[in-house]
Formats: sequence, structure tokens, C-alpha cells
Amino acid sequence: MNGFKAPVARELLRPTEETVVLPWERLRTALTAHGHELDSAWEPRQFAGGYGNLNFLIRMDGDWAVLRRPPFGEIPKGANDMGRENRVLRVLAPVWKLVPAALFFCENPEPFDAPFLISEFRRGLPLHGSKPLGDELSPQRAELLSRIQIDVLAQLHRFEVGKIGAEKLGRPDGFGARTLSGWKNRFEQMGATSKPGMALFEWLEREFVESSRLCVIHNDFKLDNLVLDPTTLEPRAVLDWDMATLGAPFFDLATLLSYWIGPEDPISLHHINHTHSLAKGALDRRELVECYVNATGFASPQDERQLHYFLTLALAKLGVVYMQLFRRYQDKPEENVRYEKFGAVVDDVFELGIKAAGRRLV
Repeated sequence: MNGFKAPVARELLRPTEETVVLPWERLRTALTAHGHELDSAWEPRQFAGGYGNLNFLIRMDGDWAVLRRPPFGEIPKGANDMGRENRVLRVLAPVWKLVPAALFFCENPEPFDAPFLISEFRRGLPLHGSKPLGDELSPQRAELLSRIQIDVLAQLHRFEVGKIGAEKLGRPDGFGARTLSGWKNRFEQMGATSKPGMALFEWLEREFVESSRLCVIHNDFKLDNLVLDPTTLEPRAVLDWDMATLGAPFFDLATLLSYWIGPEDPISLHHINHTHSLAKGALDRRELVECYVNATGFASPQDERQLHYFLTLALAKLGVVYMQLFRRYQDKPEENVRYEKFGAVVDDVFELGIKAAGRRLV
């Protein structure tokens, strides 16, 4: 039964019959035990899109909220961490208006067979796909969206770790080494035979560069994690903080750039483009880097070297992520048919990483 009108466009929610069914009565019992009420007049609905966590629109304590839990199946180490997201929201929400408040976290997997987090719902326009504003994506707006994402990222990176009490969000050193080791291990554990992938990880080990800067990083920052005012396009929220940590600011920028497909990139990548990067008026990778450097002042020769290194690492990571998604398709084709497309692009992503290593990408 849904006695309320959803505060989001219909296409942003899965149809009721396609919403993953979870034991909502068990959730109701758990919330009641902690002084919260799950509204029975609204049937939880799953948000459409995304390849990771399961996200649901619920009503709790008389207001809209978002419930997040990890996907079913095996979870890669460090991914889909609801406890981490809870800690990050509790640190950042009081100091940055773009971060939703954490409302309830349950580490005990009993209600849902996995830890879950309930956070504040932010009204606005989520940005998805190559036409985030639909047919209204003029060249001027395409450029504006390009700049908005960089401005938001720079805001995050300007927070001083000690001043906002973020010291416990991650380890203060060794971010680059841990990140490289983690993704190289995943690559090898999958029995990968990709020659460009092997060459890329060999280069990353040989030319290793550690970050000289430390800040809170989102660690999966891209345009579709922003919510904007539908009229003014003012940012209203940054979402999906389950991978956030203390780390290299250039890795955050590099993650954004790794998803930002250019017209000269392989056609296979054009077909899976998650952004409006190919739209008329959108800034290219080099222009995005220039905006970021201007906003942060990170412009030393050392910064430049770290940018190129972490862009190469981000593309190596993305190639492995696409390998993981394709493996999910191979394991259960009928359930994961939408992941089939990623098998054809893995080597092209690794080749793009080799191009980044040669400083031919930005």
C-alpha cells in the first residue's frame, strides 16, 4: 500500500513488481526497538540504476529517508561498507551542507542478512547517463555541469582533516601503496590474462608515486553521485559515501576523469559512457584538470606527477571493476545480463591507462 506520492520522478524508482523484496517486517521490529517507526502507509521502493548497493526510498518517523544495504553475493574487500558510510556521514554532515545526515545504522546483519544504513533523503535532480538533463542539455548547461562537479570535489578536498575531526576515517599514510596492492591483488585473483592489464600494473609498480597530500576523499566521485536543484542547478547533495576514506585528492579527481569519456577514446567506451562528456559544450579532461587546479591551488611539479600517476591507477582500477562486473554476468547470466557489456571494454580501459602513463591523456 502506498498512501503517499513519491518525492521523486517515477522513472527514478523501479516498478513495484521489480523492487527487490526484503523482510520489511523484520526491519519494522528492529526500528521499533530503537525508538523509530517505519511508516506502513508507504511500501518501500527500490531506486533504479546503479551497479552496487541496493537503495530504497522509505518513510521513517514521518519523513522520507533512504535505506542502503550491500548487494547480494560476495562483496569485494572494502566495498559497500555501510559502517564506513555511517562514520563518514556523521563527520561530514555537520560541517558540509551537501552531505545527508545518517539517521540509523545497524551493524547486526540479522534484520536484512547484512548491515544497513538509513540516511536523510535529499530532494532534487539526480544526474544519470549521457543526458542528465534530458533534451534540455544545452551546450551552456553541459559546460556548467562539467564545472559544478569539479567545484564540489574541490570543496571536499579543502576541508582540513584535523579541523573537522576526520582523523579516524582512514590511515594517515600509505594510501597509494594500499590502493595499488589491493587492485593488483584483485586483478591476479581473477586469473586475469589481459596483456595490457599486466603491463599497466607492472608500470604502476615500477613508477610508484605516493601522495604528498592527504584529505577526505569520496573514492568513487562522479557526476551521478550529485543531486542538484532542478531549476537553479545548485548542488543539494553528494551521495554514496561507502568507500570514502583519507587519501590522495588526485585519486578522487582521477576517478572522475576515468569515467569521463573523450571523443578520441575507443568506440567501445562510448557505448558505456555514464556521463555527458561527449555532449556539445562539455569540458574535456584537460579542461577539468585546469578547473580543479585553479580551485585548489594544487599546481606544483610534484602535484602534476601525482595527477598522472593516480589517473593511471584509477584506470587500472576501473578495468578491474569492469572485470568483476563481467564475472558476475558469467556466474549468473540470467540474473546479471546488464553486466555482459563490460566484458568487451576491459582491455580498452587498460589501454587507456597505458596512454595515461605516457602522459597522453591529460
